[in-house]
Amino acid sequence: MRKAPCADLAELRSAFVDGALDDTDRERLLSHLVDCDNCRRDVEDLRAVREVLNQTNNEPGPTPSDLSVRLASIAGQQSVAPLWIRPFRRIQPSRPSRTGGLPSHRRIVKLRITAATMALGATVTAVGAIGYAAAPRLAAIGDPTDEAQVAFTSSLGQFPLASDALNAVMLADSNNLAASLSPRLAGPSAATGATLTPAEAQATMQRAADAAHSVSYSGRQSFLAYRNGGAIVAQVDVDARAGQGSQVKVNSQTGQQLRKEFTPALISSRVVDDELLDLLEGNYRLSGTREASVAGRSSTVVTATRDGSNFVAARWWIDDATGIVLWQETYDRNGSVDLSFGFTSVSVSRGGSILEHLPPRLAVPRTSTSLSLSSAADLNASGWSCIRRLAGLSLVRIRTDRAGNPGTVHLVYSDGLSAVSVFEQRGRLSAVPEGSHWDAALGAHVRRGASGVATWQSGEMVFTVVTDGSASLLAEAVQSLPHNEATARTTLDRIKAGWARILADVKD
Repeated sequence: MRKAPCADLAELRSAFVDGALDDTDRERLLSHLVDCDNCRRDVEDLRAVREVLNQTNNEPGPTPSDLSVRLASIAGQQSVAPLWIRPFRRIQPSRPSRTGGLPSHRRIVKLRITAATMALGATVTAVGAIGYAAAPRLAAIGDPTDEAQVAFTSSLGQFPLASDALNAVMLADSNNLAASLSPRLAGPSAATGATLTPAEAQATMQRAADAAHSVSYSGRQSFLAYRNGGAIVAQVDVDARAGQGSQVKVNSQTGQQLRKEFTPALISSRVVDDELLDLLEGNYRLSGTREASVAGRSSTVVTATRDGSNFVAARWWIDDATGIVLWQETYDRNGSVDLSFGFTSVSVSRGGSILEHLPPRLAVPRTSTSLSLSSAADLNASGWSCIRRLAGLSLVRIRTDRAGNPGTVHLVYSDGLSAVSVFEQRGRLSAVPEGSHWDAALGAHVRRGASGVATWQSGEMVFTVVTDGSASLLAEAVQSLPHNEATARTTLDRIKAGWARILADVKD
């Protein structure tokens, strides 16, 4: 019995007869035909069929043989087309019986590889496009100092011994508060009475913290701060009503009104007050002396001395009758006054009438979402700088502009006396902060007024540090924070950042 030719070479034999093979396939088939009688006979049969079909197509006169008629009827319209184009014909779904034949195995593999490659390429392109589009764009940040100071004073307002007068002066334009004359304040008198035990001094400070939420008062305060070899002087009118808030007016030394605003009362939290008082008592040694006087009112002086030294850091004059803070002073390491402010006249009442004709409310900071201190680790993992101690101060507050994937983070550090605020924004610093100068040693734009402010670019972050402390405290805080070179973000960086943002949103 005659054996069938090799099935896997059927297409090659057909194309060989039609003269449609390339050199490689032709040499491959010829090498096979040398040793395969069955394939040689199939090639001879195909040539014979081709000759019959050609005669049928080109010689219409003579009657075709039975074989040619049968083959032509089976092939139909394709009988007039060259055989070598059959592998390239498409199957017609509507007429499955009229097909151009199945493609070769090699062509199927090529088509599948091509389709898979195109699908993979389309998927990669789509993933990249989605990540690129979702990547947070670096916003242009003009002058962040005003917003950073609003956030800082808002945080200070939550401290148990906060001063609305100090907060208002820090927001005023320091250029209009520079003293043109040698300042002379009608300050408090020295204490001459009995000394307090440490426990009595602590109890006096706790009483002052409680009075800030429960006593109404009004009066005029004098303010003096020594900055950059000069002095800043202001007169502040304060009208505070328990449970409502404080109306504050800031006037220059010449009587020009610079600010007028209203700060609403905050909900008292004994836990928060105790936490901050514990910081003060943990970092300073408290002592006290009775029989002092401020604005005609009897008071007790509480002194904070740096623990382990005789360096006096601050003093508070506490009203004996009500417990409110009548005067406060802070000192530099040489013992000289750094900041001094308090009442020159004051009227105190236990109850409070309703404030009328309120001025505009103090600007509300954008960072209004409070986070627990345990969130510091997650913020660090997301690229924010959120250390637990800065310049010897402890982290006491974390606020952001939103709970998930924030664009601004506000950190507050304190030792119970001084405070440092770190205001971080994703973006690019596009302008020099107004009124500042470049400090090459700190690598920041620095402005010193009633508060010290430093601003700089670090990588993709803009840092703004604000403090009510000394220039050395500001410098130490700035030097403890990152100062990375700004880098251009590549396309791959944008895609990674975009997908990190998408995954963070999904996680939240």
